[in-house]
Amino acid sequence: MVEETKKIVRVVTVTGADDSVRPEELISIAREYPFVEFGILLSKTQQGGKRFPSKDWLEELYIVWRQERFALSGHLCGAWVRNLCLGMPTFFDEFGYMSKMFGRFQLNFHAENHRVNDRKFAALIKQYLPSTPIIFQLDGANEKIFFAMSKSLGIRTFPLFDQSGGIGLLPKEWPYQFPNKYCGYAGGLSPDNLQREMERISKVASGPIWIDAETLLRSQDDKVFDLEKVRRFLEAAKPWVK
Repeated sequence: MVEETKKIVRVVTVTGADDSVRPEELISIAREYPFVEFGILLSKTQQGGKRFPSKDWLEELYIVWRQERFALSGHLCGAWVRNLCLGMPTFFDEFGYMSKMFGRFQLNFHAENHRVNDRKFAALIKQYLPSTPIIFQLDGANEKIFFAMSKSLGIRTFPLFDQSGGIGLLPKEWPYQFPNKYCGYAGGLSPDNLQREMERISKVASGPIWIDAETLLRSQDDKVFDLEKVRRFLEAAKPWVK
């Protein structure tokens, strides 16, 4: 039991809601835990699979969001990220009005080196997401893109320390929070280990930060976004939330 906690967490992101649950099932969780943000994985080729909701599900989510306005982040993967880096707006062309429901966008690089056209990339972000925070997954491969975007091109960028690659592995050491920067921490966090890992994170982060969990919020066979595990995770996070 943690005797004294550093209330450094501003947002708790739970990622991977998909067709295994109904969008309206998220409402009660959002009401009970106002600090929650649902991270929605977006991939052109994996839509409708595990962790990646179908287009129909996303359209239903948009309707629910318009009624409730709970926090959502869109986590872009695969070709949509690669094209974005090259200045091609394929995601926005195909996704249209529904992109408005996401308060933040995250670019998942999955430790693959991405070609990038800095000028076109920045222009595209400023055109489609002029005031939307952009989260960069720092996984050891594309840090140069993050620093280029944040330092020289004037885009609102935030780093997510995540080297797990979506397989739920805890890091040996959590990175130190960048000075005066809102940072996220992800990789292997679960309802069962969060108290211990938050003690470790609190030693390298002074806050504010956000935390993100995905793999260990799912059923053992990875087929279901487990809402009971989500609630347990949020309950475990609550003592650390500002």
